[in-house]
Amino acid sequence: MHILMYHLVKDLPGPMAVPPDHFVAQMDLLADGPYTVVTEDDLHTMVARGMPLPANAVMLTFDDGYANTIATVLPVLERLGLPAVMAVCGGYLTGDRPRRVRHPVQEMADLDQVLQWAASGRAVAAHSYTHQRLTTVSDLTLAWQTAGDCEVLTELLGQVPRTFAYPYGAYDARVQRAVAELYPLALATDEHHRPDLHRPYALSRIQVDPAWSLAAFQAALDSDTDPAAAERAARETDARTRP
Repeated sequence: MHILMYHLVKDLPGPMAVPPDHFVAQMDLLADGPYTVVTEDDLHTMVARGMPLPANAVMLTFDDGYANTIATVLPVLERLGLPAVMAVCGGYLTGDRPRRVRHPVQEMADLDQVLQWAASGRAVAAHSYTHQRLTTVSDLTLAWQTAGDCEVLTELLGQVPRTFAYPYGAYDARVQRAVAELYPLALATDEHHRPDLHRPYALSRIQVDPAWSLAAFQAALDSDTDPAAAERAARETDARTRP
């Protein structure tokens, strides 16, 4: 199994935005290829039972809660019937987003848009209250960023978030303990191996590279240990076979 991490699906320079045509091709491959796109519920069930997911299982996650996830991503997922998880910050839905937190774009989904995502049957995960690097904050702030986020999202969305995604992928033992008090699972960003379901508070994800060809994307999915190495090999193959 691999857990894929996206942020934006947009023609924008930098590592955080996958071009829309790449994204559509990737989702078509997942829908038509030898893969099983699993839900958040599937992942929670397998972890709780200690059962590994199939090797060809894939889970889709979208971090930060951009409006772009509703406007651009959701229609593609709806067309193909693919499940996914959107990780949002509760403070962004209540108007508490601090200006010092930088994002590649500033258009975040509002409450109505996140409710639209949830109404589609797709999961909403917690991503901290205001997207702070949790390894650097005080115990009091850590408690608010985790428990406060859970409380706000529960109140606004009418359901308790079951998964936490670490902002910036940053966590340590203290952060893991705080998260474990509230959430059964947590998503990290270690890209070099499949998620270990025996480590439910450090589930690794692959950040999808905007530069990947479709062959490189599939090579990352098919890799058992090192998606980055598989992607480099796919690029070399592309270069050798390109006219």
